[in-house]
Amino acid sequence: MLFAIRPHLQQSKVFDGLNRFLRETMLATLEGRQVDETNLPAGLCAAVAGNPPTCAAIDALLAQLSALHQRQKQTLKDALALNTEPCTFLADRTKPLPVIPDSVFPALKILAVHLFERTAKLKGVEQACGECIDDHYARFRHGNAPGNGNVCCVCGTEYLAQVRADENDNEQWRGPYDHLLAKDVYPLYGVDPKNLLPICNTCNSKAKLAKDLVLKDGVRRLSFSPWTERASFQEIEVVVDDANDLFPRVVVNFRSADPDRQEKLATWDDVYQIKSRVEGEFRELGAKMAEDARAPDDASFLEKLRDAGLAKAQAQRLTTFNYWRARVYAAVSGMNPRSRAALRQATTPTPQ
Repeated sequence: MLFAIRPHLQQSKVFDGLNRFLRETMLATLEGRQVDETNLPAGLCAAVAGNPPTCAAIDALLAQLSALHQRQKQTLKDALALNTEPCTFLADRTKPLPVIPDSVFPALKILAVHLFERTAKLKGVEQACGECIDDHYARFRHGNAPGNGNVCCVCGTEYLAQVRADENDNEQWRGPYDHLLAKDVYPLYGVDPKNLLPICNTCNSKAKLAKDLVLKDGVRRLSFSPWTERASFQEIEVVVDDANDLFPRVVVNFRSADPDRQEKLATWDDVYQIKSRVEGEFRELGAKMAEDARAPDDASFLEKLRDAGLAKAQAQRLTTFNYWRARVYAAVSGMNPRSRAALRQATTPTPQ
């Protein structure tokens, strides 16, 4: 996790309402009672009941829950009553994951996916919850706190989504919500707002894919809890290596003296492919340097690197790769003078 999520950001009212609805519906069935709407958004149950596909998915789940043995019902009730936040499992490998009975899992998965992809967009659900998903997305990527800007907090290399002129914030395009605990594997958290993080398309659909933040090869591992944790500046090392290649190359390393932190860094990189993406971006280092720091001599070069690095660091949530450019410029400034001079000369455009 590259950028800290700013505090006091209100979660999605739609996902929060549907998450409470799902848990209350399951509990009511397991306890043999009617759904208690006291803690649900007014009108949400009616909105859900008015949508036949959602009702069909709910009925299929309730049938499987009702058929459980009493001991299985009690175990599932206890798990629901705990209402453990999903990120707890990322930060604590000893925390047992909720066990969903095999007979219930397929129906719960179908319903969770349906709630997330379909039910959440129903007009009646939006009216009952008081907003649509786009409203939350606009809050999240707003430039001012508690918004987090339009640059992906996970990688800093891509926008959450392109912004169009003359469009309201809640009518802009939006990128994906990442299920920190994948909804296909952990369907109990399929619409939990704390499990849903806006990230860029590359992180979600190219890097992460079906990778699991909690398990790797069946073994529990630690991961950053994005709502409360991030990689520190000191844990991210960016250097320019000119020892083995014909041309200097940017190298990114993640290091921490704390074994748990080191494991979280490794998980972050394994799932979202941070190192390879950043090193790939700066493979043409001379061309990248020429964009911001073309200079006739070393003194001017260092001054431009310093000024550009400061400007990029201050705007790291505003423009993609600004964080990484600032780190690369600092690394170039720290090179030995001879290697830095060769790199500076490479920023001079080739005559056509």
